[in-house]
Amino acid sequence: MPQTPDTTLQDALDAERAGNRETARTLCLRLLERAPTGPQAPAAHDALARLLVGHDMAAAADHALAAWRLTPQDPTRRSNLWQLLTHLGEAGDVARLQGREDCVGLVALGNALRRDGQALRAERAYRRALDLYPELSFTLSRLACLCAEQHRLEEADALFVQAAERHGGRDAVTRTDPAFLQSLRAAPPPTGIRATVQEGAGAAARPLVVYACCDAVYARKFLPTMVRSIAEDSGLDCAIALHLVNPDAEAEATVAALAAAHGADRFIILRESIDLSPLGDNAKTYYACSRFLVLPDLLIRWQRPVLMLDVDLLAIRDLNPLLATSARSDLGMMSHALKRLDIWSLLYADVLHIRPTTGALRFLDLTRRYIRHFLDRGLPVWFLDQAALAAVHLAGFTAEAAPRLTIYPADIHSSTVMVDGEGRYWTDDSAYFYSVRATGGGQHAVHRLKRRAGTTADVKPG
Repeated sequence: MPQTPDTTLQDALDAERAGNRETARTLCLRLLERAPTGPQAPAAHDALARLLVGHDMAAAADHALAAWRLTPQDPTRRSNLWQLLTHLGEAGDVARLQGREDCVGLVALGNALRRDGQALRAERAYRRALDLYPELSFTLSRLACLCAEQHRLEEADALFVQAAERHGGRDAVTRTDPAFLQSLRAAPPPTGIRATVQEGAGAAARPLVVYACCDAVYARKFLPTMVRSIAEDSGLDCAIALHLVNPDAEAEATVAALAAAHGADRFIILRESIDLSPLGDNAKTYYACSRFLVLPDLLIRWQRPVLMLDVDLLAIRDLNPLLATSARSDLGMMSHALKRLDIWSLLYADVLHIRPTTGALRFLDLTRRYIRHFLDRGLPVWFLDQAALAAVHLAGFTAEAAPRLTIYPADIHSSTVMVDGEGRYWTDDSAYFYSVRATGGGQHAVHRLKRRAGTTADVKPG
């Protein structure tokens, strides 16, 4: 009995789950050959995109585009296509992509040319894609990021606004017009957050505050390892400030145990209660942004340098040499030159060294205003915090002296971690931190890591 499209699709998905990639690919292609616009076709294209993304991102994007064209209102497929068009195209792909006139090929060529330092040719590729395929609004975002890179800030802003009107997403919270940033600065002071502060008796005597913010789930999952690494491996004489958003009893117990283990007098605990139910699945954006809504106030209150870290980070060696590099700047932050194709990756929010200077306060006040502007308008889009950092850096100080910024290189993060059954782990010797998210997903959940045993060079083969 011949297979129906439904059974072919199910067999393909079963094969994909079982790791039989070639079988899954063959079945999906067979389905699409027989029913290219049938109701099963979008899911078959989705599967092919997943199967191809690891070794041919442009081919994966072709299938993501086909799935989106069949279901243009589907938000997941729209997001998948946006992500692929954002990241495909390496510098070494230029020759291979030359001559392609399809929309994916032109966007990929534009990205590859940008990574190869050929910005004028990249712009021509993007503009040709817009001319030939005006319905593919995602190209507007690529061109906007290129303009922002060249400090064509008003032009970039107009493109981001146009892209936001077409497909929303991160483009909706990205503005680079200096006049927009100036309007934020001129507006009434934004509201901060409602929180209580409990400061240990010895916290004020410490010359540095290490500050992390999270919800109850991340508190349970990541705080024990993160705090242990700061207390025992960082080499820092610091108070430890933990900002808990909507803590539950288990999170409170976790924090109490940490205070008992590492000295309650050095801890500062902020507790914030807020109804995030209106945000639904986007509540994670608030957890990432809440720290920026209170950071200027904390800097004024503490009058000491602050090292703000993502809660899933581990300090894997003495951090003093890193902080010394930014000791004469207003702020220290990480950037990754190869990822500047995206304005949202221009500056990373996972490691910020902030000195209590006027420049730092000006930067952070404008960042808070930016974030609050979009939160108050019902746009809790993931990466809002990094869009704010990039916008403030690029367009916030075009008419006045900008705060002094030290850029940390991307390899402050360890790209490798090896873990044994007892939770002992080995990392790169040269890095300062390990993070599941910042290293592209990582091999292990951070909460599994118990004690750093050494470097990967110490692990003998065999």
